[in-house]
Amino acid sequence: MKAILVFVLLALQISAMAVTTADLEAQLKKTPDKLSIRAQLANSYFKQRQWEKVISLLNPYTDQLDDDAFLLLGSAYSNLKDYSNEVRVLTAMTSKKDADPRWHMLLGQAYLKQAATLPKDKQPPVQTLAIQNLRKTLELSPKFKPAYDLLLATFLQQKAHNEARELLAEGITKFGQRADLYRELCRIDSGDGYLVQAIDNCRIAIKLAPSYPDNFVYLVQTMYDQGEHEQAERNITAAARKFPKSEFVQWAAGTLFIKKKNYPVAARYFGTGLAADPTSNRSEYGLAQSLYESGEEEAALPHFVKACAADKASFDTFLQAGARLKQKGNTSLGTRFTQGAYACKN
Repeated sequence: MKAILVFVLLALQISAMAVTTADLEAQLKKTPDKLSIRAQLANSYFKQRQWEKVISLLNPYTDQLDDDAFLLLGSAYSNLKDYSNEVRVLTAMTSKKDADPRWHMLLGQAYLKQAATLPKDKQPPVQTLAIQNLRKTLELSPKFKPAYDLLLATFLQQKAHNEARELLAEGITKFGQRADLYRELCRIDSGDGYLVQAIDNCRIAIKLAPSYPDNFVYLVQTMYDQGEHEQAERNITAAARKFPKSEFVQWAAGTLFIKKKNYPVAARYFGTGLAADPTSNRSEYGLAQSLYESGEEEAALPHFVKACAADKASFDTFLQAGARLKQKGNTSLGTRFTQGAYACKN
């Protein structure tokens, strides 16, 4: 009985929506230039996900639409993935309300969506327009975090680290010492070779978010690059104990010990990394190398096979491992290595 009642109620709701839409259609036929009815009808079609009808109703009246109707029209184009027209509509609105950060934010988002649909060489000019509008948003509303986050994400995606670094510094001034901001500073400073800044920022990031493992990796990598090898080893060993489920930390520990030619220890860390993430090709490859260099060539073979299957960049190392075995007189295993390498390449 309850199910029947629910069905009846749903039917009544659908019927009421249909009547409302039909009634609005009838009213619009009588007064086609009455924008309030046109906007109500467009809203009704928008709720029904009939984007083309929303566009046909509103697009001819962009010179007269209010804010809500403009939003409907822009959203309809966005849902159709027609980003060039979404940009057109939102550009018209920003020209009318240049001091309203909301429209610049929406336009920036639309430009980014449009850029993502273009070939790589056509993207930069459109991305620049997106960045200009996001900067304008922050100029008008300095603490509007969604615009800040999107602008930062855009810089990071483009690997525009100088711009990102400046924006992160601004963010710390505006929003305080946030863990997510220092995390990005730690990562990009470490990767870009800003060693002194990286150590400072990574330590702050660790203090703010002691349970986030990646900061420890970037700190250790920076220490190692700076020549502080013993301190780097102590820190990565401590981090590996603290984060046994972090493949990144375990891989980083294995990488440090493979640099030190301590292959049995490296193999242990790569194995733990692979247990944490069985799909990790970097830990798979590290385990293959460290087992091989430890004298466990037979155990290394299946890991070389898996690593090469996932990324053929390991082919040369795989092939050379087979050649070294043959030189040492282990022709049988060396041949299996060579055959595995060529099978991977083909």
